[in-house]
Amino acid sequence: MQSWSWITTEADLSRFVQTARSNGSLAIDTEFVRRRTYHAELGLVQLAVGEEIFLLDPLAIDAGSAIGELLADPQLRKLIHAGGEDIEVLQRWSDATPSHLVDTQIANQFAGVPGQIGYQRMVAERLDIALSKGEQQSDWMRRPLSEKQCRYAADDVRYLHPVAAQILAEVDRLGRNDWLAEECQRQIDRVLAAPPEFPHLAERNAGSYPKLAQWRLCQLLRWRLTEAQQRDKPKNWILDSGLAVAIAHCQPGELQAMSKAMADAGRRDPERAASKLDAILSEAGDGPDDAFPIAPEPINGEQKKSVKSLRAALIATAESLDLAPEFIATRAVLEQAVRDGRWPESIGRWRAQVVAEIDPGTH
Repeated sequence: MQSWSWITTEADLSRFVQTARSNGSLAIDTEFVRRRTYHAELGLVQLAVGEEIFLLDPLAIDAGSAIGELLADPQLRKLIHAGGEDIEVLQRWSDATPSHLVDTQIANQFAGVPGQIGYQRMVAERLDIALSKGEQQSDWMRRPLSEKQCRYAADDVRYLHPVAAQILAEVDRLGRNDWLAEECQRQIDRVLAAPPEFPHLAERNAGSYPKLAQWRLCQLLRWRLTEAQQRDKPKNWILDSGLAVAIAHCQPGELQAMSKAMADAGRRDPERAASKLDAILSEAGDGPDDAFPIAPEPINGEQKKSVKSLRAALIATAESLDLAPEFIATRAVLEQAVRDGRWPESIGRWRAQVVAEIDPGTH
C-alpha cells in the first residue's frame, strides 16, 4: 500500500507548504545523480511533516522557489541526516540558504554516540527497524520511478522525526544545544563556501613540493575548476589530481615530460593535452609573489611526537565527553596546533571550549 503523497502540481505544492508551516517542523532528503556532471542532477525530494510523507518530483514541477522559502525560514525547523551533499543540491535548486537546519548525524554524536553513523544504522539502533539500501545507486533521473525506488526514498525521511525526538532530548539533557546549532551552521557554511582562492593548500602533500611547483599546481587547479563548471563535468574528468601534481613539477616548455605524464595517465591525445596545460602554465608567469601562501612543510620527527602527545590528551578529553576525538580535532588540526603552539581559531566556539585545558604549546 502506498504510504506517501506526490507533489507534482501547484495545488499539491500549496497544500504541502501550508501543512509544513502549520506543523513547524519538516524532514527532508534528496535523491540525485552525480556521475558524469560537475553539478548534481536532482531527481527527487523527499519530505515528511509529522507522520505524512511527500515525494516531490522536480522534473514535473518547478517547486524550487516555494521549497526555498521553507528552507530559509528560521522559524521552521528542518531535519536532515548527513546532509552535506543535500545542502549543496538544495541550494542550487532553490537558490536558498537553509536556516534552522538540524543534522541528525551531527546531533547523534553530541548525544554521546561517537562516530558518523549512517541513517539505516541509526534507525536500526534507535527504533529497531531494518531498512533496505537496495535502491541507493538507482538512476533517479529516469521515469517512471519504480515502487521500490519510491518506498526506499520515502523511508529516508519516514523515521527522521521519531529518531530526532530521541536524539534531541539527549542533546538537551547534556546541555549541548548551542554546540549542535553551531556545528550545523558550520556545515552549511562549509558546503556553500566559495571555492578556495588557493586550492593547492588542500592537497595533502603540497608542503613537500617546491614553491614553483605549488604555484603551478595552484594555477592548474584553478583552471580545472573553471573548466569543470563551464563544461559541467567532474573535475577529475578534466584533470586528475595526481596528474596535476605531475604537470606542476614540469617547467613551462617541457612538452615531452608533460606528454609522457599524460600518456602514462592514459589520456587520449597526450601531446595536444600537454600543449594546453603548458599554455596555462606559461600564461601564469614566472612564479608567485611574496603574498602567495606556501603550504606548510610536513611535520618533523619532534613535531610528530608532539602531535602524538596532543592526540593522547585529546582522546582522554573526548572519552570523558563521549565524543569521537576526530569530531573535536582532525589530525590536520592537531598538526597545525603543534606548528603554531595554539589551537587555530577556525575550530570554532564549542571546540575551543572543549580543548581549553589542553595547551598545544606544552606537548
